[in-house]
Amino acid sequence: MNALFQQVYDFVEERIGLKTLEAKLMKEPIKGGSRWAYVFGSVLLFIFIMQAITGMLLMFYYIPSADHAYASTQFIIHEVDYGWYILSYHFWGSSAMVVMVFAHMSQVFLWGAYKKPREMVWLVGLALFGLVMAFGFTGYLLPWDQRAYWATTVGVEIMDKTPVIGDFLARFLKGGPTPGQMTLSRFFVIHVMILPGALMGLAGLHLFLFRSAGPAGPFRGTPDELKAKTDFFFPRQVWKDIMAMGVVFLIISTLALIEPVQLLEQATPDPGDYHPEPEWYFLFLFQLLRWKVFSGEFGQFLGAIAIPGLFMLLLVALPFIDRNPERNIFKRPIALLCWAVVMIGITVLTVSAILNREFLD
Repeated sequence: MNALFQQVYDFVEERIGLKTLEAKLMKEPIKGGSRWAYVFGSVLLFIFIMQAITGMLLMFYYIPSADHAYASTQFIIHEVDYGWYILSYHFWGSSAMVVMVFAHMSQVFLWGAYKKPREMVWLVGLALFGLVMAFGFTGYLLPWDQRAYWATTVGVEIMDKTPVIGDFLARFLKGGPTPGQMTLSRFFVIHVMILPGALMGLAGLHLFLFRSAGPAGPFRGTPDELKAKTDFFFPRQVWKDIMAMGVVFLIISTLALIEPVQLLEQATPDPGDYHPEPEWYFLFLFQLLRWKVFSGEFGQFLGAIAIPGLFMLLLVALPFIDRNPERNIFKRPIALLCWAVVMIGITVLTVSAILNREFLD
């Protein structure tokens, strides 16, 4: 058996170069040593892989039809062995991915890791952030209950306010005057085919650019001290990554066990007593649009499109505006203040939206 395995290994090694590939992946030097702070990228990859696995399992039973989507989701929850757990894990996994992306982007910003020579890493990371948010938006409709239907309706209405292309995007996604079969079909295709392909391509590019630029630190000590502390990616960093993945898996599984997915009534154009709102990671924007200053057509455009759009453009331009090589966040008080204001603002708006929901209920 060992001889057969060796022959197969030698065959593949001769044609692919496994030893060279292993050396590139596992023998990457990490200046300053392995760190728990470096686990975010690996954890994000792990969450995506688990989302892909649970998503494929759900697709064996899910029917992307306005007549059957709700019933097939109920079948998954109540009839398929452990279907409720798989669906709940997939649901909570999407939230975990959003949280981890926010945490990772905050880390990169605070460390100044977007600066030269890592501008391309930052830009591709922003594109990946957009894909993660699109995953959450498109997947939320698929159960086809009232919550999913009206969250999508609110999201599409916000998108409709985008100049020039907003009306086209809204009509394309809805496929009709109101969300229906065409909406569900298009969201399904985007969610299970277009976005995964785009994410895998960009994730590969992100990893390549990161490996080319190297870890961003922060590093403390003289060059000789850092050289003395240098580790290889395997085994210490790999062990930290695996431990972090295990913790995230346990957290998501715990949430799936204690708060499994429960559907509302089947989707209908009549909201009834239900108060439409988007998923929690869009609640801050939803709450912002409730302010009087953002009332009216222009106000809605300003709050829903202009401000978020300008903020994203600022993030894109950030590596080219901030040329200061200093990366210590405590020596960059303006950057620290800006990050704190944005995080506090998002938190306050999200909590306000949740409290408002409880009051209405």
